[in-house]
Amino acid sequence: MLLFTLLTATAVIAIDFNFKPIIIENVSRYYEDRIAYQHVQKEVAPNIDNSFSALLIIKEKKIYLIQDGYDDPSIVATNKLRLEMETKLVGDLWVNKINGKPDFVRITDRKIELLKNFNEDFVSKNFGSFFLSVRNAFIKKHVEVFKKLMVDRKESGLIVSRTPLPVPAYLNAPETPTKYKITVSGKTIDEKLYYAEDSDGDGITETFMVNSADGFNWGYKSGANIIFIYNNQDEEIKGLIGQMCNWAYYGTPEEEKEILQNFPKDSDIINEFKLEVPAQTK
Repeated sequence: MLLFTLLTATAVIAIDFNFKPIIIENVSRYYEDRIAYQHVQKEVAPNIDNSFSALLIIKEKKIYLIQDGYDDPSIVATNKLRLEMETKLVGDLWVNKINGKPDFVRITDRKIELLKNFNEDFVSKNFGSFFLSVRNAFIKKHVEVFKKLMVDRKESGLIVSRTPLPVPAYLNAPETPTKYKITVSGKTIDEKLYYAEDSDGDGITETFMVNSADGFNWGYKSGANIIFIYNNQDEEIKGLIGQMCNWAYYGTPEEEKEILQNFPKDSDIINEFKLEVPAQTK
C-alpha cells in the first residue's frame, strides 16, 4: 500500500467519547426520519452496560428501538446493592452480552408505546434479520462516505495521526515490535464529523463515530448521534470498519489504483530529463 504524509497528532479534531444509551423518552425530536446506531463492547463506567448494541429508527413519527445485549439497568442496580449489602465482591453485573440475536424491542407512535418485548426468542425471530441487515447497510453507507473523504483528502482536509504505543519498560522485558495507534477524522460539506481509531495498533479499526451537529440527541452528552461504535469485537462489523485506519494511513485501494495507473513510464522520465541509459554489462 502507499504511504501518505501525516499531520501532527495535535491537529486531530477533539473527540468526545461520552455517551448515553438510547432511551426513547429522552429522544429530542421524532418528526424527522432518521437512523442512529450504538455499539459498545468496553467497560466505560460501572453504571453503563459494557456490551450492547442499539438500532434506533424514526420513520413517520414512529420510533423503533431494537437492542442486542440488553440488561435492565434497574435489575443491575438492585443486584449490585444486594451484593454490597452482603459484603460480596461485585463483578461484572452486565451479564447479557452481544451475541447477534437482538433481545429487546420497543415501538412507539411518537412516544405512545405500541410494543415492548424483552424475550430474545421473540425479538430475534421477528426482528433479528431486520436488525442485522439494516445495521450493516447503514454502517456500510457511512464507511463509503468516510472512504470518499480519504480519496478526496486534498480537498476534504482529512486528518490522520499515527503515534507509537508504549513498550514494556521493566527489567529484561522482551523486545517487541513497536505498535502504533492510528486515528483519522474528517468533516463532510454538511458538517458531519467522521472519526475512526485503531487504539491498540493491531491494524484493525475498532472505533467508528459519525456525528451531526443538528442538535438531535437523547440527553446531555448522549454521544455521536448517527453512529457510535466503541471497541468493536463483532466479526461482521469488523468486516465493515476494520480497514478504515489502514486506508487512511496507507491509502485506499482506489487511491492506489489511480496512482499506479497514472504512474509515469520510465522512458518518459528518461526522455524528459535527457538522461542517458547506461550500457548493460554482461
